[in-house]
Amino acid sequence: MSLQLRRSSITLALLVITPVALLAWLGTYLIRDAARSTDNARGAILAERLFVAESQLLHDLRQFTDHLDVLGASPGMGLETAGREIARHPWVAEVWLSPPDGSTTVLEDKKTVIPTQDAQASVRSSALRELLNASGINAPFASISPQPFALLGSPPESSGSQLRKAVWQTAVKSIHYHLDSHGTEPGFASGWHVTDGDFIYWRQTSGGLLCARMDGQQLGKALFDRLPIPGMSNYPGRLTLTTLTGIPLHNWGRSEPGSDDVAVASKTCAAPLTQWRLAYTPAFSEFPKPYLFPILLGVGSGCLLVGALAWTFFRENDREIRVAQQRVSFVNQISHELKTPLTNIRLYTEMAAHRVEESGDMIGKRHLGVVEAEVARLDRLIQNVLNYARQQRDKLTIQPRPISLDHVVGRAVDHWRLLLERKGFELHTRLLGPNEMTADPDAIEQILGNLISNVDKYAGYGKWISIQTEHLPEKGTARIIVEDHGPGIPTNKRRTVFEPFERLRSDLNEGVSGTGIGLTISRELADLHGGSLEVCPNYKNGARFILTLPLQPKS
Repeated sequence: MSLQLRRSSITLALLVITPVALLAWLGTYLIRDAARSTDNARGAILAERLFVAESQLLHDLRQFTDHLDVLGASPGMGLETAGREIARHPWVAEVWLSPPDGSTTVLEDKKTVIPTQDAQASVRSSALRELLNASGINAPFASISPQPFALLGSPPESSGSQLRKAVWQTAVKSIHYHLDSHGTEPGFASGWHVTDGDFIYWRQTSGGLLCARMDGQQLGKALFDRLPIPGMSNYPGRLTLTTLTGIPLHNWGRSEPGSDDVAVASKTCAAPLTQWRLAYTPAFSEFPKPYLFPILLGVGSGCLLVGALAWTFFRENDREIRVAQQRVSFVNQISHELKTPLTNIRLYTEMAAHRVEESGDMIGKRHLGVVEAEVARLDRLIQNVLNYARQQRDKLTIQPRPISLDHVVGRAVDHWRLLLERKGFELHTRLLGPNEMTADPDAIEQILGNLISNVDKYAGYGKWISIQTEHLPEKGTARIIVEDHGPGIPTNKRRTVFEPFERLRSDLNEGVSGTGIGLTISRELADLHGGSLEVCPNYKNGARFILTLPLQPKS
């Protein structure tokens, strides 16, 4: 049963592994597809959220710029008067004036901000004037811009997501961003000159350049307090504002337990806030994954169903194998028990045959011949059962030794000759086998006996049988050919006829007895020799079986 058990195990493994693998692949595909759709939707939502936050910051800064543009912008008011007016604003830390001659005059310094050497008023005035002159900023913008500010010069080069160091950038406000623009004076322009921590408002007119340094803390607090946008009491996740150099400026929202620390969406602000970056880290519960449960439930249910079916199949198959093993074991035991009395019957039949032959009783001799033939048939059936039991336990073996093939075949044919002639068979033999080869004579006799028995059972109406031996020295083989004039073997049965318990007909009244394992054992014995037993497909007059044996069997 080991072969059948291995086949059943392989079948069971395929029945389980294949659908489970398909279900796992399908579940993985569905989860990835749903995750991709969720990520796309989340990306769109967070991009919109960051855009709204950026727009709010730019809107407030633009309104503050409009307010500064109005201060001191009355007709006839000079830049110095305008500067002192701007200096009164609480967010302004320092105001200076740079006339066309390039000098720098500090109008007021509240000492609330200590600028670095690079941020000194004279340094910034010179750099700003040089940039404005190079940009040709004197002419007003001709159309409404989609953004309130435009960046002068190239954006800073960043390494990864951050700048290596802070740089100064200059943005100019579009004069015609609003229809009620205040910058109608020829040559008027305003904007911001910024780095990641410094905000300098500038205004250019025909009278020169006016600059106002902001108190970064107060300006930042005013901008930061405007977020979150109206209509959202708080962000579900965490919105972070940092400089491009990585300095944190402000956080909004909260961080729930289990939430990631890595931002999933970020955006660099537009001019003049191009050195600020907004990033959003969603809360753990903000974007749930509702697709996981139904997909995992479906895949899990499918796996459980496959497992249940596999377990049912395994139990039923195991039960059938145990029953078959019990049957084979029972028949094996009975066969062993029959061997002893059968041996005695054969012995005493041979003794009686000698006595009858000496007495000249021809009728008694004929009767004893029938008994001997039936004893031989019964012995062959028992031997088939025992060999089949050994095959199922992988213990079927052969005992090769030097033989004369024609002698072995002739002896086997003699055992059947009387029975075949009594049934009216025309027996033809043509023995041209090798004089010497190595094989198991008992196995050859059993194979030949099974083939002749099948002719007797299935091709009886043809009343013709031919047994031939051949020597093929060029191939190093010998062949035994058994032919009959029976119904033959259908094409679709030529492979399955060697399977255990396979019958050409399944009629209950077909009148043919047998175990159904003769050809199975015969092919196995041929395989053990390193040979083969096959049905000839080209023979049309009945059935032709060809047993091919090597002159020297495989080790």
